Amino acid sequence: MTAYSRELGKLGLVAKGARTASSSLGSALEPLTHVRCQVYHAKNRELHTVSKAESLSTRRQLQSSYEHLRCGLLMCELVMRTQDQEQADPDVFELLRKALDVADGVNPDCAYSVSVAMRLRLAEVMGFGIRRDPCAPDWQSVSIDVSDGGATQHGHGIRLARATYDAMIRSLRGQWAPATDQMQLELESFIGMYFSHHLDSRITSRTFTALQ
Repeated sequence: MTAYSRELGKLGLVAKGARTASSSLGSALEPLTHVRCQVYHAKNRELHTVSKAESLSTRRQLQSSYEHLRCGLLMCELVMRTQDQEQADPDVFELLRKALDVADGVNPDCAYSVSVAMRLRLAEVMGFGIRRDPCAPDWQSVSIDVSDGGATQHGHGIRLARATYDAMIRSLRGQWAPATDQMQLELESFIGMYFSHHLDSRITSRTFTALQ
């Protein structure tokens, strides 16, 4: 399994015997949980052994609701795909931890908007966040320049329908609201293209495709 830690960043972990009935590790190591772990960190190894794990939050909705589960997986997938192995970034850790807590507390139809906000804030933490430029009321679509995140009416950037752009900005302001299927398709395309440009690597959401 893969985890993201405050001290060591992205880690590959193995929990021996976690699936046995007598193990105390299994319940603590459920997906999307926040845990305190004791890890035997072996240099020059890709996998490190978990000896103890204690759950620090339950996040019940993330475990029981499809919409919440998808939201959590979208956020975690992007962190794992954009962060280097064992390169800690406390800001990334806190962003993900807080976003998962927020997602667990919203209505199912609003969970997706939390994932949008978290992933765009991840771009900010990494140094290439989008600008929240004002748009004229009569703009029907918005073009976002991939180089600086600026929004214009006419340009050669990534185009979003005005309603989709407005929904994205509202999410960044913490105004959670449902997003239509079309909005979600546009937003996933935008996030993938935007990160791919800045990281010089193809970033697409396998979670969104698999759980669509």
